[in-house]
Order: sequence, then structure tokens, then C-alpha cells
Amino acid sequence: MSVAVAATIALGATGCEFMSPAQTTEIKQITDGVDVSTGKIAVRNALLISDDGEQARFIGTLVNTAEKDDITVSIEIGGDTQTVEVPANTHVDLAMTTDTTAEGATEDTGSTTQGTEAGESTDVVFDNADAAAGSLVKVYFSYSGAEGVSANVPVLTSAQEEYQTLAPTPTPTPTSTSTAPSESGSEPTGDATDTPINP
Repeated sequence: MSVAVAATIALGATGCEFMSPAQTTEIKQITDGVDVSTGKIAVRNALLISDDGEQARFIGTLVNTAEKDDITVSIEIGGDTQTVEVPANTHVDLAMTTDTTAEGATEDTGSTTQGTEAGESTDVVFDNADAAAGSLVKVYFSYSGAEGVSANVPVLTSAQEEYQTLAPTPTPTPTSTSTAPSESGSEPTGDATDTPINP
């Protein structure tokens, strides 16, 4: 067999290796949320939890990789903007429960994320998010000194076990109370008559 024929056979047998990338080189995000970065801020596993399609709790982690500067991050949905203070070299978990024994707890038990220390967890709830379950909602992240970035964030419900305690609680509507006097009150009836006093 000639060298040319042997080379052709070898190339044909391994051609698929040249034409398609190995699966191990394709990095895939194995989370429910999305990741996005702007400047020194990285947003990790961002998603929204909403049962009624209006109120939505933002879930995710904000990572500040700056060594010295604290950063106030703005999170905007529609016209509603919430801000979160992220200290330098710190990550802040949003809507992570502080009760690790609670059913459905999702607290990050690790002490570092991207080399940063854990900061105090905080809660971010949007009252008019227009966030229907299964949809993608555009969320805009920004802070002073960096260009903002938007991401299409998925909306999930509390039906999933890991999120069952994270749906926002609907704001109770105030009920009016009656101000009418009770029947047992001492309000005058108007039936009294003047009685002359005898000297």
C-alpha cells in the first residue's frame, strides 16, 4: 500500500475530529438564570420569581471585583429601578434566605465567589414587573463609571421546590373600617323634653 493511500484512509477515519469540536470544549451554563457583566460588576444566575405575573423577586448574585471601590448597582425593569450596594471585593446574594434550615433554602454556603468574600444578603422586589411565568424580561444593570448592560432574564414560579419560599407576598389591600356609632353608644336621641323645676 502506498503512503498516499494510507494517508487518505487515515484522514477519512479521523475526519470527524477535524470537522466538529470536541464536546469538552463547549462551555455550557448549567443554571436556571443568566450571567452578564459590566465593568467591575458581574451578575450571576439572574432570574425572577413571580406567581402573579406582577410582583417579581430578583434572584442572583452581584459580584464586585474592584479591589477598593464600593459600587452601587442599579437594577431596572421597565421604569422601576432598585439599587444594591456591593462593597469592594465582595459578592452580594439577592433574595437568598438566611435560614439554612428552612425548606427550600437557597443560601450560598460557600464563602467566595470569583475570589470575593460574601457580603450581607439583600432582597429586591419589583411591584410592577409584568413578568409572566415562562417569559423573558429585559433587565438593565448599570452603575456610575461603566456602560450599562441588559439581559433577558427568565421568569420562574415558586412551583419548583428550590424556589417555593421566594415568590413575593402580595401587598395586602387596606380595608375601610366603619365609623358609625354603635347602638350601645350614648349619643342623644333628640326625644328629651324640658321638665319644669318646681321651686
